[in-house]
Amino acid sequence: MNGFDERDTVFSRMELKPGTTRYQEYYIAHPERRATDDAARAASSEHSDDPWNRRLVEAGFGLLEDLRPLARGPAAAHRTDLPPEAATAFLRRLAEAHGATSFGVAALDDRCFYTTRGRGAEYGSPVVVPGRLGIVFAVPMNRGELAGAPSPRASAEVVNAYLRVALVGLVLARCIRAWGHPAACTMDGRADLVLPLAAWRAGLGALGRSGLLLTDAYGPCARLGAVVTGLPLAPTAGPSNRTSRVCASCGRCARGCPARAIDAGPPTDDGRYRPVDHDACFAQWRRTGTDCGLCIVECPLSRG
Repeated sequence: MNGFDERDTVFSRMELKPGTTRYQEYYIAHPERRATDDAARAASSEHSDDPWNRRLVEAGFGLLEDLRPLARGPAAAHRTDLPPEAATAFLRRLAEAHGATSFGVAALDDRCFYTTRGRGAEYGSPVVVPGRLGIVFAVPMNRGELAGAPSPRASAEVVNAYLRVALVGLVLARCIRAWGHPAACTMDGRADLVLPLAAWRAGLGALGRSGLLLTDAYGPCARLGAVVTGLPLAPTAGPSNRTSRVCASCGRCARGCPARAIDAGPPTDDGRYRPVDHDACFAQWRRTGTDCGLCIVECPLSRG
């Protein structure tokens, strides 16, 4: 597949330990990233105030780590076949029952997938997916909890949303496997898909200049999850650009970004924006001691 190598993401690179073989091999291949990454590792990442929410963030990510082995599993030996339209409607109701407010299904091309694992014990392994259909969904975040971003309280809401969206994905994947069909859940720390792009393909919203998906209901104030499956399903509405005109004429996220990681210029003729500078964004996280979120708070489309 001609997708994305997860080893190149900033979160994967931050897991590389100086002196290890992985560290040496990666920076031999990418020497231009070594100084920037080493500076990010050396920066403080501990927020001095609000230990209650800080511990909540750690607990939430710890729970997500415990849940990741459940993202995959064997399909039941007895296969249950449903008409694609009926299966899609059933899974939509199930997702909504567990908190999803947006839901879509799309046949995905190579650009939506990661090609190589970049985190944990699977580092360097090829990404093997159980199908080419993506079930993509979103859960809203509480904008009031994010209002003070960057802060541990805002970070706690982010990790809580990761947990809510992981639950939806795990339930859907488990249901599909119980029907005898393969399915894998994409969740924080274990991604098969580049979620904003897959969600755009599935009709959940438009791609914003912040690099986030602007959902039709909540703008960027939502977290995405997905299930990849071989179960025959009926694709839902195609790519949506409903919110793109607002984004093109706004620029508040770019002006409010303390790292200047978001391009303030107009979109290109094909409606795309210059990619976000993720290295600058993450360096700002390290300087503040917590993830930022100002691009979400600044967006006039954010609701929740």
